[in-house]
Amino acid sequence: MLKRLTFPILSLLLFSYCSQEKPEIRVVCETTPTGNFLIKWETFPPINGLVKIYESSKPDSFNIAFPIAETEINKGFSSVLSVRTFGRSYFKLVFDDKYSVITAERVVPMQFLYNFRDLGGYYTLEDRQTRWGKLYRSSSLAQAGLYDLRKLDNLGVKTVIDFRTEKERFDEPSEYANGQLVNLPLRCKSQIFFLHKILSKEMRKGDVMIGLQDAMASLLEDNADYFIEMFNILLDENNYPVVMNCSMGKDRSGIASALILAALNIDRESIFNDFLLSNSLINYNLYDPFLRANSELYEQDPDVQETMTAMLRSHKETLSWAFETIAKKYGSIDNYLEQELKLTHKKREKLKEIMLY
Repeated sequence: MLKRLTFPILSLLLFSYCSQEKPEIRVVCETTPTGNFLIKWETFPPINGLVKIYESSKPDSFNIAFPIAETEINKGFSSVLSVRTFGRSYFKLVFDDKYSVITAERVVPMQFLYNFRDLGGYYTLEDRQTRWGKLYRSSSLAQAGLYDLRKLDNLGVKTVIDFRTEKERFDEPSEYANGQLVNLPLRCKSQIFFLHKILSKEMRKGDVMIGLQDAMASLLEDNADYFIEMFNILLDENNYPVVMNCSMGKDRSGIASALILAALNIDRESIFNDFLLSNSLINYNLYDPFLRANSELYEQDPDVQETMTAMLRSHKETLSWAFETIAKKYGSIDNYLEQELKLTHKKREKLKEIMLY
C-alpha cells in the first residue's frame, strides 16, 4: 500500500518542479531629466516578492552584498541615482532571490560624439540576452573631444572598426588612439550621388527610397570580404570591447550591427528598432556638411526638403529590402552568413558564447 501511494506523490512533486520554468523578464534603463536612472521591468507571468538592484562600473562584476535599491516586484520600476561621471553604470536586478537580469542605458552620453550606443540587452529567440559593454556603434570617432576620449578609455575600448573610406579617414582621422584600429572601408554608393540629383530635382522622395533600398542591399552583396574580417575580429574575445563607427553611425554601422544581431539570432523586430534608433539620435541639419552648404535651397523648396529628409533618415524598408534581397539569393540570411561570410555553425556558437548571457 505504501509503495502504491509513494509513486503518485513523487510524480506530482517532480511535475511541479519541472513546470516551474524561469519567467520571461524584460528590463529597460533610462536617464531622467534630473540625472537619475529610471529602471523599469515586466515579468511574464507576474511574480511576487522583492527585486534587489545592484550597481557596478563593470558589466560582469557586481557586489551582491549591498543593493542600492530594493522594492516590490509588482511596482514595476525604481529610480536610482548614480554619481559616475566618466565611468558607466550597469545594474543587476535580482527578482525574488531567484532570477537575475543585467541592464544599462543603451545610449551612452557623449559630448561631441553622437549616435553612440551599446548593442547589449537585446533578446534572442531563445530568450538569451546580448552582453552589455561588449560592442558599441557610433558616429565617426574623428569628432571625439577630450571628454569623449576619456569616456572611451573608461569603457575600456580595445578595438575600433572604422567602416569609412580611405578619403574620409584622410580628411578626418580618428581621434582615438588607445586601441587597435581596423579599417574596413565598406563599398557603398556615396551620399553625394543622391544629393546632387535631389538638389537638381532629378530625384524625388519615391526615387530616393528605391535608391536607398538598392544601396543597402549592395552593402551586403559587395562587402563579403570586409564582413568576414569583421566577424573574425568579433570571434576573438581579446578584442573586446569593440566600437564600430562610420560617418554618422547610421548606414554602414547600421548594416553591420544588423548582421551581427542576426547572427546572434536576435528577433527581427529588435534588429529593425536598433536600425531606426539613429533617427532620434542624429541632428541631420547640424551634422551633414553638404546639407549646411546648401541650406538655403533646402529650406526654401518643400519638395527638396521632403526628398532630402527621406534620404538622410533610416528607414525600416531599406533594411527589410536588403534582407529580403539576400534571402532570395541565398535562401535565407543564415545561408548568407554561412556560405558567403564563412560564419559556420561552430563560429556562430562561439560568437554567441562571447556575446550572450
